Amino acid sequence: IDHITKGRIGWNIVSSISSGEARNFGMDALPPHDERYDRADEFMDGVRKLWKSWDDGAVLMDMENALFAVPEKIHKIDHKGKWFDVQGPLAVLPSPQGVPYLFQAGSSDRGRDFAAKHAECVFGSSAGTKQMRAMVDDIRDRAERYGRDPEKIKFIWSAQPLVAASESRHAEIRARIPLEAQLSLMSAHFNCNLTRYDLDVPVRQLDLDIQGTRGMLETYMRGNKDITLREIAGTYLSSSDDSPMVGTPEQVADYFAYLIEEGGGDGFQITPSYYAPDFYMDIVDLLVPVLQKRGMLRKDYGN
Repeated sequence: IDHITKGRIGWNIVSSISSGEARNFGMDALPPHDERYDRADEFMDGVRKLWKSWDDGAVLMDMENALFAVPEKIHKIDHKGKWFDVQGPLAVLPSPQGVPYLFQAGSSDRGRDFAAKHAECVFGSSAGTKQMRAMVDDIRDRAERYGRDPEKIKFIWSAQPLVAASESRHAEIRARIPLEAQLSLMSAHFNCNLTRYDLDVPVRQLDLDIQGTRGMLETYMRGNKDITLREIAGTYLSSSDDSPMVGTPEQVADYFAYLIEEGGGDGFQITPSYYAPDFYMDIVDLLVPVLQKRGMLRKDYGN
């Protein structure tokens, strides 16, 4: 794919969050949270060796002399670790980038450390600009300790805008989203059946068996220590009524600009507030022109 796109592929490094994923790979359950990151660290060590197993100039593609590559410039890696045993070399041609652009969504302490060590772009979520700025500073401090240039790490924030021309349109959209759908998505992300718990008891009082994503839940709890599962579910797929992410295109664009200026970072990944074609139409037809007019979003791509 990197060859087809001339070097524009990225890789979101994910250590898995659900038991279903584990069973697809012959495991009864996922390893403990931090152990998954330990395993991922070794995995990254192995794939980096594979990416470097073809030296520059190894590929000849000399059709006239029937020479594909220079054998002396292609090397085994002989990686032997706790979890992986790989001989190598990489079994396909090296990509135009050499290494794909690396994304990671590390929100927990261990996840942030992994992101600081490996990621070129970090995907994050937060309850406000103070959390955004704290996460940027924290990961950049960690990256510097790993000998990396912290300023080269980009940050993309989760955003769930609900863009519409009127309040009645907002109400119409929200009416489509049942509580069961919100809890189902949360349960999948947290790898925990949330329907077993009292939805109106503060989360901090519940003994939740979270085996999946922890960072999102922690973000909600940092904003409100007494928040309940029902309250989280009420905004998990669509922002609350008082959220600046809910409003006209101009209001949402204003808030995007404020977040980047005060919280830091480089952009947003828009997550649908609801899954229907008109959500994307509202973003494209209403919000995108305003962002482009303000110079916040490109109008085309270079070669």
